[in-house]
Amino acid sequence: MKLIVANILLLLFSNVLIAQNQVKTYTWEQAKLLGADTVYSITFEKTKLDSLPEDLMKFVNLKKLDLSKNDMSKLPSFISSLTKLEILNLGKNKFITFPAEICKLTSLKQLILNRNDIAYIPDCIDQLTQLEYLDIWDTPVATFPESIVALKNLKKIDARGVMHGPKYQTKWREKLSWVKIEFDSPCNCFE
Repeated sequence: MKLIVANILLLLFSNVLIAQNQVKTYTWEQAKLLGADTVYSITFEKTKLDSLPEDLMKFVNLKKLDLSKNDMSKLPSFISSLTKLEILNLGKNKFITFPAEICKLTSLKQLILNRNDIAYIPDCIDQLTQLEYLDIWDTPVATFPESIVALKNLKKIDARGVMHGPKYQTKWREKLSWVKIEFDSPCNCFE
């Protein structure tokens, strides 16, 4: 009998865990119709967005925000009020500088900045202590800031799409030995 009860509890608990990982993603139009406190994931992907609607700050329970494939070049200061945000996708936009507001999103686990023109990541990235994945694929980041070594939860960096020399690659693989860093094959370029 104890075994049956234990199996039932295990089954119920696993269903709760599965349900928690299956967060529904809403478009902005859908999300506006729902209670702001009940929406955990919003996508603005491919909406030609160049700025965020101010009403987004009401969605304080957001865990995932997809702003990819738009015309964004800056983030508003209110983005830092989304303190529960774990996944931020800014891929394929028009950012030329790393938005400093990102550094205030200390719950971030995944930061996707691929296919932007960002050349520099600021030292404040060390405030993203929960960060596990950084995607800067095809983004011309010249070098990582020294402060990135403080990110002990970091598991993977995708730095492909930009050529780096073998010394650079070796240096960062040694400094971030616990991180899987994906680089393209080293170039024979000046270091």
